Amino acid sequence: MLNPDKNFILQLLKFALLLQCTGVFFHLLGGSAIETMLFMEVGMKQADAKSVEKFIGWIFLFLGIWAFFKPNKPLLVIISIMTLLLAFIIKRQGGSPFTEWSIPAHMVRILLPIGILFFIGEKKKLTMPYYILLTGIVITFLTHGFEALSLHPRFLDYLILSFDHILGLRIRQIHAENMLRIIGSMDIIVAILAIFFPKKPVFIWLAFWGLLTAFARVTELGIGMYPEVLIRAGHFLVPVALILINEKITNC
Repeated sequence: MLNPDKNFILQLLKFALLLQCTGVFFHLLGGSAIETMLFMEVGMKQADAKSVEKFIGWIFLFLGIWAFFKPNKPLLVIISIMTLLLAFIIKRQGGSPFTEWSIPAHMVRILLPIGILFFIGEKKKLTMPYYILLTGIVITFLTHGFEALSLHPRFLDYLILSFDHILGLRIRQIHAENMLRIIGSMDIIVAILAIFFPKKPVFIWLAFWGLLTAFARVTELGIGMYPEVLIRAGHFLVPVALILINEKITNC
């Protein structure tokens, strides 16, 4: 039976957080809801709003690097709060379908720093970080599942354009909608299984599907969308960490 070293799991989680913060950095450099909020609501000049947005991006990158090499509780709480605020700003600004679900959709990103916080703080037990990380991934997958069942337009684009770019197949809208309903149902079922049947195959599927859907941004619009993959590092690395934590808890 696998008995992973606790330090390896911690390094994996810190790496996921580093990738996430790096993705946010590049995302903010390209423009986001922060600039829109500062320009439209606060009344800043657009150039100033852009400068503030870039500065926040640099803060994310700095904190991600710091947390990777020397994590501490205040630092991880700050990253979590900043990630929550970013999701809230996206929700507040709207402008695209389902932005009102931004906070639960980003939950694994929000709770990843908190999971690391409890991981470095636990002397013996790993149950608290396990359930924190599990909560994050389950809420994110449930949210994406309901978005898919509601035929999220962006998800439809991922399917139609990815099939065209990768396989050269042009699928009809109705077929993409039927596929999306199946995908949404699977997301919800697997998320529920992760709660009541937390076995290795379930987490392997979560990791695989999290990676595949993260890369859908690239297969849809090209390599320039790589920051969106980095931001979603927790979608596929957190399930891997959950496999290792669960195995370690079982072996203790």
